[in-house]
Amino acid sequence: MSKDNISWYSTVRMKVVLVVIISCTLVLGGLSAYNTINDQNRLNADLQKLARVTTQRLSKHLIGPMWDLDKELVDSTLEAEMLEDNIEAIVVWDEDKSTIFSARERGPTGLPTVSTGAVTGDLIKAQVGVNNGEKDIGQVAVFVSMNQLNRQLRASMIANLITLLAMITVMAIVISIVMNQVIIGPITRLAKHADDISHGDLKQSIVAESNDEIGQLAEAFHRMQNSLRVAFKRLYARAKAK
Repeated sequence: MSKDNISWYSTVRMKVVLVVIISCTLVLGGLSAYNTINDQNRLNADLQKLARVTTQRLSKHLIGPMWDLDKELVDSTLEAEMLEDNIEAIVVWDEDKSTIFSARERGPTGLPTVSTGAVTGDLIKAQVGVNNGEKDIGQVAVFVSMNQLNRQLRASMIANLITLLAMITVMAIVISIVMNQVIIGPITRLAKHADDISHGDLKQSIVAESNDEIGQLAEAFHRMQNSLRVAFKRLYARAKAK
């Protein structure tokens, strides 16, 4: 098979580059997935902690206002807590645990609005009783949005994907250049020498360009060339003697 008949996708360079790309994709893709899972677990833990801490804080701050039935102060306390963007809603129940004392949730504009207490969506919930030291005088629940987690995960995945593609592209280019200089080029020149020898040209100057396996191959070609020269000289001498 001549060089002209070798398809670009059948070359050694392309095969090695494909192997490297597949290997890097598997390894780096696995690392990216592992990092994404770790990020997801960390962010989820942070949001759950936010919900618990906010609920515990509110359970202390709401004791006085709820005991005094000061709904206005309860409302302002809930709105102050919702300055934290990740908090989607806060619901406070009365002593009977079924009547809504006060509730706020984030509206379409992102600002807190009055809520019916029927909070739905992809949320993390933490709920605790409001106790004045003698009995529960109500309950408070904090709902934390998963939107930030999802946004950060998407951003992390996109960043990892861009990094993966950039690394694979750079590695493929570098490997292609190195292979061309170290392997493909010398082998191509040796193939040209072998082709010339096959056509009877024994005057080729075959020099080992490196001290490695390709250099050994070049030296083998050189020895073969010298052996053919000697053989042809002997045949010529015998033919002339006859």
